[in-house]
Amino acid sequence: MERRKFIKNTALASASAVAATSALSSPAISQGKKQWIAVSAFGKASLLGQALDSFSAAVDVMSGGRLTIQNYHAGELVAPFEAMDAVQSGTAQMGYGAPYYWTGKSDSITFVACMPFGLNVQEQNAWCYYGGGIELADKTAYNPLGLKFLPMGNTGNQMGGWYREEVNTVADLKGLKFRMPGLGGEILKTFGTNVINLPGSEVLAALTSGAIDGTEWIGPVADLGSGLYKVCNNYYYPGWHEPATILDSFYDMKEWEALDDELKTIVSHSAANTNLMVLSRFQAANNIALQTLVNEHNINLAPYSDELIRAIGERATTVIPELAQKSADATELYNHLVTFRKTMVEWSQISEGNFMSKRIAASFETV
Repeated sequence: MERRKFIKNTALASASAVAATSALSSPAISQGKKQWIAVSAFGKASLLGQALDSFSAAVDVMSGGRLTIQNYHAGELVAPFEAMDAVQSGTAQMGYGAPYYWTGKSDSITFVACMPFGLNVQEQNAWCYYGGGIELADKTAYNPLGLKFLPMGNTGNQMGGWYREEVNTVADLKGLKFRMPGLGGEILKTFGTNVINLPGSEVLAALTSGAIDGTEWIGPVADLGSGLYKVCNNYYYPGWHEPATILDSFYDMKEWEALDDELKTIVSHSAANTNLMVLSRFQAANNIALQTLVNEHNINLAPYSDELIRAIGERATTVIPELAQKSADATELYNHLVTFRKTMVEWSQISEGNFMSKRIAASFETV
């Protein structure tokens, strides 16, 4: 009874409490114990690498060592974009990345990550946990690939990206070599942009060599750590392409089904806790990092022009529905997201939208 109470209470535990146990147990050999291998698309030193390590430590603690997970970060066991292959082949039992990294495997899976001009992070979490999003993502994207899906991190609203040269009009997009995965990249292609998909670990080298002219990554704290400001000086917002981005943990379906209900609950709650903690870390650090980029590295921080945003938004309303019609699964997922978005837009504007525009009415100072 006490153990079950502990499991419930730990769903909202702080990341610091989890991280206190950073070392995983030795490979389990006694009956009833399991040891998994997890592979990630993200580097060990990154915030997302740390998130995976905290998740695995939490599972170890809450399960009393009945389930331990050995993590292999990007490039340690497989290349970043091969994480899903590793789980499907049985090399690993769990993977961690972003759904649009696996676009070649499914017409629907990129819709799980985010939709340009789509849901913000509050709406996305509402969709996942109370709007049937996890179940529908499983049905239309992950289960057909032999996998179980759980959201395990969110970037929140991203920045628009880094450019060598200023970008003000649609004409500036033509011929541009730009790194942007997912649905946003598909939209840019229609403007004549040469869209290139690269893992984060390769972006700075590609910029330095001239293989690409610009890139989006995540937001200020991740971008600062990646050193993108060393090559590109123009930093645009908002992230129209990724208003919020789900990071996915996925599990070999047979391994998932072999877990008892208690272990499934532990993994699910640990993933949900990591989902919250990743978002919170980004939110806490982004503005500090942005000020560093502006004041210490003298980057040119600028909004996209209204002309450009209008043109991209109009194009999105034709490109994305066309992509959604590639398969019945993609159509079902897209229609569900669009319907949910309609229920969110009015309330979000009345509540968050209006509050954000009125918050400056009060100006507080420290005392």
